[in-house]
Amino acid sequence: MKKCAILFLLLIIISSCRNTWNEADEQTFYSACVDDAKTWTASPEQAATYCNCVIPKIKQKYPDENEAMKQINLLASDKDLQACRDSLGK
Repeated sequence: MKKCAILFLLLIIISSCRNTWNEADEQTFYSACVDDAKTWTASPEQAATYCNCVIPKIKQKYPDENEAMKQINLLASDKDLQACRDSLGK
C-alpha cells in the first residue's frame, strides 16, 4: 500500500499538460523511486536496480503520463512491476 501511495504522489508531482514522458519527469520519478526503494531494499544498488526495471515498464505501458495517472491504482498490483521487486530476491 505504501508503494502505491508513493507512486501516486510521484505521478502527481511529475504529471503535466504534456502527454509524453520527458527526461526531467523521468529523472524526478527515478530519484523518488530510489529514495523510496532504499527503505525496503537491502542496498542502494538494489534500489537502483529496482527503479531501472520499473520505470521503463511504466513508460511502455503508459506512454502518456496522464494515462498513467488515471491508472495509478493498477500500478501497485501490476504483475510486471511486481516481477521487478521479486527479481531482487534472486
